[in-house]
Amino acid sequence: WVHDYHLLLMPEMLSKMHPASSIGLFLHSPFPSSELFRSLPNRKEILNGMLGSTSIGFQTYSYARHFLSSCTRVLGLESTPTGIDNKGSIVNIGVFPIGIDVKFVQERRSLPCVQSKMSNLKEMFANKHIIIGRDKLDEVAGIKQKLEAFERFLELYPNWQDKVVLIQVTQPGQTRQPRLEAKISELVTSINSNYGSLEFMPVMYHHSFLDTDEYMALLNIADLCLITVIRDGMNTGSLEYVVCQQDKHSPLILSEFTGTAGSVSGAIQINPWDYESVAQAIDTALRMSPEEKKLRYNEMYKHVVTHDAQHWASTVIKDLRATVLAGKSSSATPFLDLAFFARAFVESKKRLIMLDYDGTLTPITNIPAEALPPPEMIAALKKLCADPRNFVCIISGRDRDFLNLHLGNIKGLALSGEHGSFIRYQDGDWINLLDEMDMSWKDEVMSIFQFYTERTAGSTIEYKETSITWHFRNADPEYGEFQAKECMNHLENSVVSKRPVEILVGKKCLEVRPISVNKGEIVKRLMGVHPEQWEFVTCVGDDKTDEDMFRALRTMRQGVIEQSLDATSAPHYFTITVGPSDKKSAAAWHVTSSHKVVEALETIAATEDKTAYM
Repeated sequence: WVHDYHLLLMPEMLSKMHPASSIGLFLHSPFPSSELFRSLPNRKEILNGMLGSTSIGFQTYSYARHFLSSCTRVLGLESTPTGIDNKGSIVNIGVFPIGIDVKFVQERRSLPCVQSKMSNLKEMFANKHIIIGRDKLDEVAGIKQKLEAFERFLELYPNWQDKVVLIQVTQPGQTRQPRLEAKISELVTSINSNYGSLEFMPVMYHHSFLDTDEYMALLNIADLCLITVIRDGMNTGSLEYVVCQQDKHSPLILSEFTGTAGSVSGAIQINPWDYESVAQAIDTALRMSPEEKKLRYNEMYKHVVTHDAQHWASTVIKDLRATVLAGKSSSATPFLDLAFFARAFVESKKRLIMLDYDGTLTPITNIPAEALPPPEMIAALKKLCADPRNFVCIISGRDRDFLNLHLGNIKGLALSGEHGSFIRYQDGDWINLLDEMDMSWKDEVMSIFQFYTERTAGSTIEYKETSITWHFRNADPEYGEFQAKECMNHLENSVVSKRPVEILVGKKCLEVRPISVNKGEIVKRLMGVHPEQWEFVTCVGDDKTDEDMFRALRTMRQGVIEQSLDATSAPHYFTITVGPSDKKSAAAWHVTSSHKVVEALETIAATEDKTAYM
């Protein structure tokens, strides 16, 4: 269980050293908005470090949302409110507001030494309303804003002058900030000289570490707690104040920028930059009736007691365990055993090899036209296609023109385009499998896609013979996802409900195609009416469209085994997905990248010289 921003790179390091381990990460501090975070030079390293975790916890939903937004914008990952798809591996995201040790605070506040200090403070500030504040000397602590607002309060409400004292305790921060110290001292001097006298100072400024007993005494006797931080993780000081106010039920003024603001509903929430509103809130709190004080206090106290530190820790651990158990229930796919793969290839006499293109034989690129076949992949395919015992087919979402241009010159290679709409057998002509199908729906789909393209900068439309695809890979990641969901709703209501078509959600794209078209149907066509004829079957893919192929092969393999009289002579089926081992897939094996796919092809192609015409 890794804690806080100092160790954000550790989860990735641990996952590399112990791949099977379950790693929890909890961030106690705020996570900045994506607009701020993406300006960091090491932004990718930080995010990848965090994504090495099994589960990541944040103090508030807004911090979790900032993290999800950063992953989408910086790394281009797909996300939901509860998780991130990190290259096929789901990283769980949770919100767990931290609590305090309520029992410890209750016991400490009741000690005789604390009671003695309370008596001294009451005597010192007799007939005065005490406002307390305790913060680290830091820019984000909002001390300057607090003093400015208090000065505005004394100016707007002169009837409170000489009746209210602000006791501001400031602890030294991690680094000295002379300019901030000077500004605070200047404000304290200004307030005390304008509104104080020889007998009384409206601001008591204490800049040093405060003894715990004195702190507890202050929390007990305070008439108001004022917290004006401009950015904070949780601010447990406000929770300690609530526990200490069981007798007086004094109100709490809390900055809306604290993590606690979303949990402590009985507090008066303020914007620390709005000095006049803060001044008004102070006046409202000091004038509050005992009945309202008690009502607000009971709400706050109930939350603090039921959501203590023990509850927080057990909730986080329980969530991590649930995530781990969910991961174990969907067993990880093993890495492709290359030696076994090559041996099975050599031992077989009739082989069927089916390969996806984008993301499988070549890496995914922002501009699809740049995803060109590498020379080593072309060489391996040529060698495999030269052996009459092999039937090799590329089953791609690309159109016929692209496949003809880049792969059409490989003798003996079969091609299937547009997710199974077209097929070209070895050295034959293209066959349109949807030749007689009604395509009048394309005009409706095109008009909807054009509507969203005009309103989504960076999106494009790819018009194919049997389908239309809307790409938003180069659009703003968050807005692109939002527009894609809106477009899906539009299509489902206007087209899908009335026409024999379906929406295919791909990687940063939406494709509308006839409902009878998918890669699984092409697999069935290639396997033929006698699938038992194939002794070696390999199918490789990387995205959702390829799962149709894996499912079709799994069903057909089961049928072949059931019909086989000799169980020992069962054919070799290799369904391989490109991605991490915990990627949810119907495939039986995995490789980590398209480069590994090409390496596997090169390995079996290298055996051709040794086994030719055996």
